[in-house]
Amino acid sequence: MAEEVRFVSGQMPSLLYATKQIVAASTITRAIHRHERFTEMLYVYQGAGQYIAGGYSYPIRTGDILLYNQGDLHEVTSSLQHEIGTFCFGISGLQLCGLPEGHFTKAENGFVRPAMDEIDHMQSLSELIYEHAERRTSYSDEIVAQLLPALVLLSANLPPDARAADQPHNLVLANRIRQYIGTHFTEQLTLEDIGEAMSMSPYHLAHIFKEITGMSPIHYMIRCRVGEAQNLLISTDYSATQIAAIVGYTNVNHFNAIFAKLVGLPPIRYRRKYLENMQGSRLQ
Repeated sequence: MAEEVRFVSGQMPSLLYATKQIVAASTITRAIHRHERFTEMLYVYQGAGQYIAGGYSYPIRTGDILLYNQGDLHEVTSSLQHEIGTFCFGISGLQLCGLPEGHFTKAENGFVRPAMDEIDHMQSLSELIYEHAERRTSYSDEIVAQLLPALVLLSANLPPDARAADQPHNLVLANRIRQYIGTHFTEQLTLEDIGEAMSMSPYHLAHIFKEITGMSPIHYMIRCRVGEAQNLLISTDYSATQIAAIVGYTNVNHFNAIFAKLVGLPPIRYRRKYLENMQGSRLQ
C-alpha cells in the first residue's frame, strides 16, 4: 500500500489565484514557463492535449489532475480535435511531508494523476473553489481556505498511472537538451551551439528531440522565451522593447510577431487582457 501524503504539521497551503481556462488548439495560453515562488495544480474538466512538466511529456484527457513542482518548466497544449479546458490553481505555502517546499510529487512518480473514482469530488471541489475565489468576499475566502487543502490532499494521494513510466527510450537525452535550453534560452543560441554543448551532431540532436517532444530545439527555445515574456508582462511594467531584449530578441517587431503567433495576442494586449481577467492581480 502506498504511503499516504500529508501536510507538514501546522503548514496549510493558501490560494493565490483560481482561473478557468480554455486552451485553443491554434494558440498557447501560457507558453513554457516556471514559477519560482509558488506552485500550481490543474484539473482537466474537458478535452485532451499534452502536458510538459519536470522534463516529461504526457498525453492528458478529461478527469486528469496536473501537478507541478515549483521551479520546473511546464506547459499545457490542446489536441487539434479536443479543445482542452482546465481549472488552474496557484498555491503558496505547500509543504507535504517528505518533499521540498512547493513540491507535489517526486519526479519519478510523474506529474499526472487520473481522478478515477474521485472525479466527481475533483470536479465539484474545483468548481466551488473557483466560484468562491471569484466572489472575493470574506466568507468566500474562508470557504476557499477550507476547501483547498482537501483538493490538494485528494490530488496528491491519487496513484500514478502508466504515463509516469511509459516514457520513450531517448527521454533522458531529450531532458538534458530541455534543461540546457531552459537555462540558456535568453542567449543567441543556434542548433550548432546546443549540439556542441551536448557533444552531439546538430542533426542527431534535432532528430531525437523532435521524436520525444514533437518540436524542434529552436521552437522549444522560442516557447521558453515567450513563456518568460508572459511572466514579465504580467508581473512588471516593462515595455515590449525591454522584455524583448531580456528574453533574447534584438528586434522588438520580430518579438511582437512571434509572441502574437504563439499566444494569439500581441504582448501589450496580452498584458491588458490578463490584468482585466485577474482584476489587477499580478500573482501569476
